[in-house]
Amino acid sequence: MRNLLLVVVAIAGIAAGWQLRSVTAERTASATGAAALTAKQMASDPVATQRPLSKASRSVAEPHLDESTPALSAMESLEAFYDVLGRADSGREAAVRAQLQRFINAHSGQLANQQRWSELLAFYQRLVNLDPHTAEHYYRLAEVQVQLQLYDQALYSLYFILQDAVMGAKAQALELRINQRLQFAEGITVPLLKHGVHHVVEARLSSSELRLLLDTGASITTLTPDAARRLNLRYDLSRSISLATAGGLVSAPLIEVSGFMVGEAEVDRLQVGILPLVGADGFDGLLGMNFLQRFASSINQQDGVLHLQNKRE
Repeated sequence: MRNLLLVVVAIAGIAAGWQLRSVTAERTASATGAAALTAKQMASDPVATQRPLSKASRSVAEPHLDESTPALSAMESLEAFYDVLGRADSGREAAVRAQLQRFINAHSGQLANQQRWSELLAFYQRLVNLDPHTAEHYYRLAEVQVQLQLYDQALYSLYFILQDAVMGAKAQALELRINQRLQFAEGITVPLLKHGVHHVVEARLSSSELRLLLDTGASITTLTPDAARRLNLRYDLSRSISLATAGGLVSAPLIEVSGFMVGEAEVDRLQVGILPLVGADGFDGLLGMNFLQRFASSINQQDGVLHLQNKRE
């Protein structure tokens, strides 16, 4: 009797095992079939590749954070984006690139606003390694290197994109400014031309040449009304300042100009008075102290040069 009972239990166990295997196989086949059907639908339906992914799919397909996910660092997020981009099909690539660009703009903008230049440098260095065919990344990297006064590194970054169809012109302009700064760091000499007891310097504004009398006794740089008209500079007579001249106090309209240059020394924004020069026909104005005080300046009358150098912090 006992042997018969053992046989019955064994047969029941075998039957239960086969039933469990059958259920498991059916579930596995169902899941595999569903995945295959989804992949087939994505391939056959181009619109489906543009639809928002479900939470489950998004956690695998693109960088995504929720309350239960530890925050990724900026570098980890950047690398995750490029990993997704490398695996994206043609229908999904544009959407991933757009999301990547939004992330780059947001993160780099935040670092720049907070003046976290070293972190921004590392971010763009990693970016050009991950995406070496995008010229704008090299340009942005060079801008940060200039901000950190890493001029040689900036020139190297620009080297790769100087002939780029889109960014080449901007890269060449930045390269020129860097070379001017490198030259200026060692000092710039500006020839002084003698005119009687006065010295004359040549300046540039709005791509036009100016001949200015060097006047260390003038508090502000001035242009004559004729020079202002030639340069199409507009001024308001009601906005004026009082200037001390040899003939006493006079009122002069005041304007602000950009890109004022003497030799290779440039001032981005400079206040200029509009004032006639009495007894100095043929000259366009005075170079005053509001320009010279921006620099460490000295006059070598024997050699006939004005020496300009960046002020040390």
